Amino acid sequence: MPRLEYVSESSETEELFESLCQPVREWFKDRFPDFTEPQKMAIPQIMGGHHLLLCSPTGSGKTLTAFLTIIDDLVRKSMNGTLEDGVSCVYISPIKALANDIQKNLIGPLNEIRESYLPKRAKEIRVGLRTGDTSQKERDKILRSPPHILITTPESLALGLASKRFRPILSGLKWMIVDEMHSLVPSKRGTHLALSLALLDRVIENPVQRIGISATMEPLSKVAEFLVASDARETESEPQTIKIAKISGARRLDLDILLPTPRFSSVPVKELLDYNVDVIKNMVEAHTTTLVFVNTRSMTETVVQKLRLAGLQGVEGHHGSMDKSIRLDVEQRLKNGHLRAVVSSSSLEMGIDIGSVDCVVQVGSPGSIATALQRVGRAGHQVGGVPRARFLPTSSHDLLEITALQTGILRGSMDLLKFPENALDVLAQFMIGLTIVSEWDIDDAYELVTSSWPYRNLPYDDYIEVLDLLGEERRIWIDWEENTIGKRGYAQMIYYTNIGTIAPDNNYLVFSSDGTMVGQLSSSFVSSLRRGDVFLLGGSTYRVSSIIGTRVNVTSATGYRPTIPSWTGEANSRSIELSQEVLELLSNVSDVQKVSGDLPEFLRENYGLGKPVAGALAQFLDEHAATTFQVPSRRTILIEEIQGPLPTYVVTTCRGRGFNLALGYMFAGMADREGILVHEVSFDENGFMIKLSHDLEVSSITDLFSSDTADEVLRKYLLETQLFAKRFREVSSRSMLNPRRIGADEISPKQFQQRAEQLLTQHKQAEDSVLIREAMREITHHDLELDELKDLMSGRGSESLSIVHRRVKIPSPLGLTLFMSAFEDLLSLRTRAYLIKDVDPEILRRLLGARSLATELDSDALDTYYQSKVEVPSDAEGLLRLMDIGGGLERELTHPLYSDKLSGIGLDTVRSWVHELAEQGRITKIRSTGNNQIDGKWFSQRMAGVHGTLGVLSVSGASEMDDLRELYTGGLSFEIASDFTGGTPDRWMKTELSDAVDCLRLKLLDMLGSEGPRTLDAISDRLPFPKAQVDAALQELEMRNLVAIGFFTQTDEGEYILRLDEYRITGGKLNVVDYRTLQTLIHNKSFERRLEPLDAIRDLVFVQRRDELLYRVKDYRFRDWIDIKHDSDIVNGRLLHNRVGYTHRNQIPLLLGLRAEPWLGPMEMELLEKIPESGITRAKLLKMYPSGKENQHVQRTVKSALSNLERQLATVKRYEKVPNRKRSISYIEKVHGAVEPMSFEDSIHLLIERIGPIKPQILRFYVSRPVEELAEALRILESSGRVSKVVALQPDPTDYYASPKDAEKLLAPMKEDRSMRILSQSDPFCSRFIQEVRLVLRQGWYNPVFKGVDPVGRILMFVVNDYLEIKDVHVPLSYLEEFKHAFGEMLDNYRDRLVDISVLHAFNGVPVHDCDENIQSVLADLGFSSMGDGERYLRGGVVQPRPRSDAYRALFHHQNMHQKTRWENETIALENITELRDDFALRGRCEMYRVDLQSMASAHQLHQGTNLRHHLIWARYAHFQRLLTIRNSEPPEEDMDVIRFFDEHHDADLFMERHALKRSEFRKIISPLVRSGHIVQDYRGGFRTVKPLKNVDLWDVKRRYIEDLVENYPILTLKQTERLAGSAFSAEEISDVMRGLEEDGVLTRGFLVDDMQDVCWGRLDLLESGSSAVRTRDLVIPPSDALIHYFSSILRSRFGYGSAYLVFHKEEPIAAFKANTREGLLEVTDFVGDSDLEREALRVMKEFAWEHDMPLSGKIYERLRSR
Repeated sequence: MPRLEYVSESSETEELFESLCQPVREWFKDRFPDFTEPQKMAIPQIMGGHHLLLCSPTGSGKTLTAFLTIIDDLVRKSMNGTLEDGVSCVYISPIKALANDIQKNLIGPLNEIRESYLPKRAKEIRVGLRTGDTSQKERDKILRSPPHILITTPESLALGLASKRFRPILSGLKWMIVDEMHSLVPSKRGTHLALSLALLDRVIENPVQRIGISATMEPLSKVAEFLVASDARETESEPQTIKIAKISGARRLDLDILLPTPRFSSVPVKELLDYNVDVIKNMVEAHTTTLVFVNTRSMTETVVQKLRLAGLQGVEGHHGSMDKSIRLDVEQRLKNGHLRAVVSSSSLEMGIDIGSVDCVVQVGSPGSIATALQRVGRAGHQVGGVPRARFLPTSSHDLLEITALQTGILRGSMDLLKFPENALDVLAQFMIGLTIVSEWDIDDAYELVTSSWPYRNLPYDDYIEVLDLLGEERRIWIDWEENTIGKRGYAQMIYYTNIGTIAPDNNYLVFSSDGTMVGQLSSSFVSSLRRGDVFLLGGSTYRVSSIIGTRVNVTSATGYRPTIPSWTGEANSRSIELSQEVLELLSNVSDVQKVSGDLPEFLRENYGLGKPVAGALAQFLDEHAATTFQVPSRRTILIEEIQGPLPTYVVTTCRGRGFNLALGYMFAGMADREGILVHEVSFDENGFMIKLSHDLEVSSITDLFSSDTADEVLRKYLLETQLFAKRFREVSSRSMLNPRRIGADEISPKQFQQRAEQLLTQHKQAEDSVLIREAMREITHHDLELDELKDLMSGRGSESLSIVHRRVKIPSPLGLTLFMSAFEDLLSLRTRAYLIKDVDPEILRRLLGARSLATELDSDALDTYYQSKVEVPSDAEGLLRLMDIGGGLERELTHPLYSDKLSGIGLDTVRSWVHELAEQGRITKIRSTGNNQIDGKWFSQRMAGVHGTLGVLSVSGASEMDDLRELYTGGLSFEIASDFTGGTPDRWMKTELSDAVDCLRLKLLDMLGSEGPRTLDAISDRLPFPKAQVDAALQELEMRNLVAIGFFTQTDEGEYILRLDEYRITGGKLNVVDYRTLQTLIHNKSFERRLEPLDAIRDLVFVQRRDELLYRVKDYRFRDWIDIKHDSDIVNGRLLHNRVGYTHRNQIPLLLGLRAEPWLGPMEMELLEKIPESGITRAKLLKMYPSGKENQHVQRTVKSALSNLERQLATVKRYEKVPNRKRSISYIEKVHGAVEPMSFEDSIHLLIERIGPIKPQILRFYVSRPVEELAEALRILESSGRVSKVVALQPDPTDYYASPKDAEKLLAPMKEDRSMRILSQSDPFCSRFIQEVRLVLRQGWYNPVFKGVDPVGRILMFVVNDYLEIKDVHVPLSYLEEFKHAFGEMLDNYRDRLVDISVLHAFNGVPVHDCDENIQSVLADLGFSSMGDGERYLRGGVVQPRPRSDAYRALFHHQNMHQKTRWENETIALENITELRDDFALRGRCEMYRVDLQSMASAHQLHQGTNLRHHLIWARYAHFQRLLTIRNSEPPEEDMDVIRFFDEHHDADLFMERHALKRSEFRKIISPLVRSGHIVQDYRGGFRTVKPLKNVDLWDVKRRYIEDLVENYPILTLKQTERLAGSAFSAEEISDVMRGLEEDGVLTRGFLVDDMQDVCWGRLDLLESGSSAVRTRDLVIPPSDALIHYFSSILRSRFGYGSAYLVFHKEEPIAAFKANTREGLLEVTDFVGDSDLEREALRVMKEFAWEHDMPLSGKIYERLRSR
């Protein structure tokens, strides 16, 4: 280990100046008044060539300290002419933003020195930047012209070292600077860097001086050893010396804690954020530049939005998820002083120089002293500056932690770094990279690894196990006999695209039991889940059924409280050192409280707190003391057992989440060992809560440690947790055994998940798996503070354990947060009915603060309110209004509403009103329902259908059902009277039932609206339906914001009430409109049938998909979309918030008005000038700029500018159909400068007229301007009367903006359109209410089924492999008939998308074969029938599966590659083959091969030209004529002279002579014409013009071509046919031809191959020949054979190649390889195949090579042979 020496002496200023050369000295004197103390200590050591570790506060000039000596050396060499090209200094930065900043701070000083202090002859000193964001152009530039100082990240350095082009530029390296070491050393990223530094020492001969810098680090000795351990000069006899310069307490700090509100202790936690935002706003306005730190990225966005809405100008957000360009822009504007405030999570806490920031605001505790110091140091980030920071607590617990944090900072406490050691996953990754550098002796590589500090004690056995694992997984090759390791080509690609140790926090997909995706959860949240846990997602609760890979399977858990808090997993663990500060503060406070001291005064005097802060903290701690004098301390843990049905323990330690996780999992492991079920466990910084099935002897926890069984108990429990599964996935990915990318292709989440599951299963079975061991080590060292727990439990040192165990009703305040967390989630639930009544009143009080759920209105007040809703009728109109909200009217007035309102009116009067209304047809009678409570009564026309339907249902089985929608109502009816004379009807009309659920819903709304709050029991007693059915309907109404639940008359059960009534009786002052009426208005506007598609697009503003027009345009079908898309008035672009869509060009002024003025650079403006009025294609535009490899940067710049123009709607695209071309041509049209935008106010006004009423939040999706501008525009429009603001309850009062005309419509009930529609979730109507849709139908991606405004069902379906896969259909049985028509229309439309086969799995969650006769009848009407597998139904197509081997055998048989069907020789073969690319394709089809193609061209009159797949082929002239006819394209006018010349002549030399052309110039003219098929090269070597066929029908030629093409293919999918046919055919054209062959009986279509899920066309006669033929020989299909296009999907998916040689063994593809043909050899350059069949693959390859007389060669081949 190196020798450590602490620097204690400082140099004098003059001494330092004398050591600098004159230019640097003069520059420094002009820029700075003097050297700082760190500079005086460190610079002499660096100049002396010593390794140095510098630790000093932020703002003390550390960066310049490190660079000044280097700059001085380079300037000296620059002046004397000895400055050579090559990297002299490498600067390692942990984050990209810091790297960008240092580059600017280096280039600036160097430019100043060069311009003002250096002579002109001095050579330029270059600085380069290489990170993950660096473009390929810049990387190439670094290699061509190496910078003298290279700034890079650990990952980029590792990649560079693996590059043979990069390593040479480091040969002259002298200095290595590692900045911000505190963020690198304690992570696996630092471990990876240590290995890279060790490798760097090996590949560079000269010694490199190392300089490490950071503001906050302890222990310095270990960090110093880390920095220089691998120095090649280090030996045991002569250890290296490293100097340590530590400057402590160098800066004064201005810190304070501010309370967001004087009522801090009484305000609910969720409301404190708004108060904190007000304080932040005041702080920002009081300072020039303020940096606000929050602890999560989502909070960054929230605070920025709230500050903007509060009217604060010049505020931006900055976090790692933002686009790089946005981050850099924010950094630059902040540095230039153009911003008042920036809100950041952690991305600005590193040493980035962000200019003059005079105040830092920290919202909530950052969790560690080091992080706080980094953030505080951002203020006054200049030499001599005093950092000013203000802490804003987010809760009382947070206030306690912040007080401890501030105390720790002020007295100089420091977090101790922890170092990962012997990380086997990082080692595995490094070893793959090491083999890329060169082949290594195994022992030499071990010596290299152990020279790095983290691996100094790596056991050799562990090292060998890692190599074994990499060898088994084919990541490296190992030769144990030679004791060497080397690279594999496939692994090299994996290494380059997966390097790094940062594990992405991937989301888990959540699926319900029927396969519907419910939503997503972060992996950090899922790591705390177990089977059976209940959690909150999207306002609903779900129970975990299982967690498989990255998929969480759940079932609905309505009525159960969450067992896992919704915030679990979001926060970082509090550091041990900060936890110790918290414990010390609690201990000191406890001492004061025990002697009844003045606690606020104590806190003010000893902790420097202000009076309000001290008072708030004292109040919180006094509240705890009132509960118990016991507090957690260094030796005490508080365990509180909560009284309840299940044993619940709240364990308070105040030692941080890591410690609590370790102790909590130990508790759970103990319970598991004793056979006790763990129902719930959750953690926070202060403790954990665990709920068990039986009591646990808590004191036995210490026995585990004394008996040394703790590790095994913990390991056994952890192995089954999601935390372990998560860490295992990360470890396997970091080891590159489960990569996330392979080359340019990203591994899909499903593939990644499957591979992770496979690896986990495999390694769990292994006795001592490397991956299992590393995952467990990462948990115990990273997630759990296991060592601290062991020390405490075993009584090591002075800290013996004391456990205080007490039984309580509610935990003490220190442990209450965790206990309350599950209850807090109740406020987010949409249906609280089941839960509220179970909550203890004291918990409710704490949960809701000053608010209470129970309004406790007296009965008189309620009666008065409801009496006032409906007046006593004075005429027939009044009676009608009463009957509209009441039930059936009969003489006895049994209904409570009628008895109350009509009892004072004479019977004759009421009778006369009834007869009057009946004769007017406004009320009626009902009979034949079978229900005596309905038949014979009077009803208003609005309610007659409702009561008639409910009456019939009540006697038809509905009273026994839990869900009315399960009852099939076909054939049921009742009678309604009409044509009254007095009270006697002249006729009765038979009436079919209305929507059953709708009727119950309306009945419930009328009951609650007229009678007031009612419990579930009171309501269900009045209705002839089961309680469960009524309950379900009420819950649905609650989710739709029509009904609320609470306590209004002091009942024990929750009472239901109309949301509108609740709002009014609890003091609501606003005039609110009915939410359903508002939805109905939006629905009616959206689905108004237009005659023309263009009218619909105009009214919708824009559309994204063809199906959005289905219900909005009369007689519209999907096939019409092609014509609409190519209409000259329709344009495409990024219209709103980067969303791509189509719109009418007259809508562009509106869309432009919704956007801010675009930012356009010089290149963008230049491109706009080049775009003509008629538009231009992208290809033509790019051709205006230089191309080629040397101009890649130009093309990249142009493409980037084009993307920017499109993104900012400065351009749009217009599509134009081109005959016989698969894709349409898009023309770029200019918008900016060509179209005048509307004013912002006019745009908003017009938008609201079109799509209103609309919420401001939804408007944000249409407006690309700051939220404050939108708010101001809405205020102006409202004040001018152009728009109106209406308020709806949703569930709280929510603003909507509407046109005055629409606002007036909302005042009266509106007729609903109850048609059934099947929509997509992106549909303009559905997307407006997507949250409500997902609440009713669950989260996930499906097609919602709407009945009017109500989502009533869902269809989980998607197009896959040319057919429609329908996983499940969920539709109430009462809607079956309507659904049949709507679904049938949709299926017919899918045929227009070439999807005419549908496969159905289930209906309402029931397998289709098990559905009842009603569903079977509907499916039969839709054309579905059984597939014969007992599982699925099919619509269209057949199911006749055959073995895949039969299909391949028949294919090879009829393609003449089968040994029985190959041609006798090449001459016969040529007579029967239409086109060929080369000898490879011909040789495989011949038994005997004597003469090559070139030699046979003349005899067979073969010409060379381009086929429809753009390949150069040999074929006869007639074939090229046919191809040109199919292309149907005219040659360019300027090439007509060439066409005419070669029509008469064939001699190219003559053409060149006449036109005085060189051969290269001739090639440029002739090549495009050969590629377009207008000219071919004839068999004599000349050129010949191709003439298209005359007097033929184009479609007939194309049809015959496809028919000939598919004639010898037994099985073909649409995609295969497209690839074989080429780009001249569209999918629609191919489909038409194939359907014609189907109708002629030539082809059949369906599922024709056993294990193939694709829909295929097949020729049954050819397939039959496959089953009867002998097995095909083993063969290789070369990339030049047409058959390779048939197998292209297999080639890509299984072997990762676009084009390659494909090896078949026993009629199955087993391998693929790349090869070059050189000098009669077939040089293998890459190989991928099944490792078990590698020997067979090699044999087939040898046979192929022998057949073609081209021996195999190359390193890959030799390696295959040696294996």
